[in-house]
Amino acid sequence: MRIIKVSLAVCLLSIQPVAAADVGARIDAAKLLYQKGDLAKTAHELEAALNDIQDRLGRALSALMPVPLAGWQADEAEYEGLGGSSGGGLSVTRAYSKDTATLNASIILDNPAVDAALEPQPPQQSIKSVKIGTETAILRWDNAARSGDISWVLGKRVLLQIEGDDLANSDALVEAAKGFDQAAIRKVIGLN
Repeated sequence: MRIIKVSLAVCLLSIQPVAAADVGARIDAAKLLYQKGDLAKTAHELEAALNDIQDRLGRALSALMPVPLAGWQADEAEYEGLGGSSGGGLSVTRAYSKDTATLNASIILDNPAVDAALEPQPPQQSIKSVKIGTETAILRWDNAARSGDISWVLGKRVLLQIEGDDLANSDALVEAAKGFDQAAIRKVIGLN
């Protein structure tokens, strides 16, 4: 059994450079096709390269989603490219639950939603600033609805957000937000 695990690990490690080489080869092929005037095949090669990159990036960011809080259950993280009418980029999400309470964590990369989150917020009683590590996050909480969200932006490229419903108070939002490994996220997307 140990030999199988070691062989599998070696196999998986050897796939990484091949995948990177495939992306480079696809981009090179797209350049040649473009020079020949074959726009349809150029687009196909570029889309395939983009899908490969987003898949690798999505898997890496999925591994960095917050672990469930004590007593909470979590679904597997999911990711998808946000091309076309969504403005581009990548979204990684993970859902959490405890009894009737829910949390939804998101990492949104290189999308207009990041720009929108950077816009100044009008002062409201239901909005306050909180520190998550070294970053300042915006916490919105509605006592009557027992729901809210916390969000902040890393390097003008990444929106980190936790939304929650049917919560006793905003503490679960803040605690879940602390579960993002911000240093690792910065490294994965090249912000260091």
